[in-house]
Amino acid sequence: MGQTEIGIQVNGMSPPFIKTMVMKAISFSGLSTLNEVADIGGGWGELSLALAPKSKRIYLVDFTPPEQLKLPSNVSPVQANLNDAWPLETASVDFAFSTEVIEHVENPRHFMREIVRITRPGGFIFISTPNNHSLISKLVFLLRGEHRYFQDASYPAHITPLLYCDLKRIGDELGLSVVSWFSSGGDRLPFFSCSIPFGGPLFSISIGVLYRVPLSSPPS
Repeated sequence: MGQTEIGIQVNGMSPPFIKTMVMKAISFSGLSTLNEVADIGGGWGELSLALAPKSKRIYLVDFTPPEQLKLPSNVSPVQANLNDAWPLETASVDFAFSTEVIEHVENPRHFMREIVRITRPGGFIFISTPNNHSLISKLVFLLRGEHRYFQDASYPAHITPLLYCDLKRIGDELGLSVVSWFSSGGDRLPFFSCSIPFGGPLFSISIGVLYRVPLSSPPS
């Protein structure tokens, strides 16, 4: 995976536990099938491929999306710089997913305004991002003054760390309701190959949040 500029990660993908969180979020939404879906920052498209059999149409939005020939017919690649206005119609999707992407953008509030704009009233939004609340991340911050996945090894792809309070405040600003919080479960000790057999926010690499868009128009 190569980086071409600040925040950009070419052919990005998320580990399997992220897809597990996505499937849990879909279950929490109460939807048995998906209609119009947005996979924001979808990289080479592994999430879109997983969602394609249960979705009517998916917009795979990325700085360098894959070619249409490499995707199912109901998945449409859309090129976009997520730091700018997105080339999707307002209220065009019922469910928007963005896994491990918001930490790559310059302005998470602009990002959230755009993802709310493209989601229909009453629709759902799922966001995941590295967990800066884990015990290991807190230890790294104590020792090095940096969040675990925002050190030099993760730069220039990861540029914007977010906490629970940030995701809650931004959601409140946009009138979103939180349906549920998620944690990926599982973690690994730095410099060791052994895994930590626990779960919950203190022992998870990533956190996620499922929002619901209000039926009335969100604040501009």
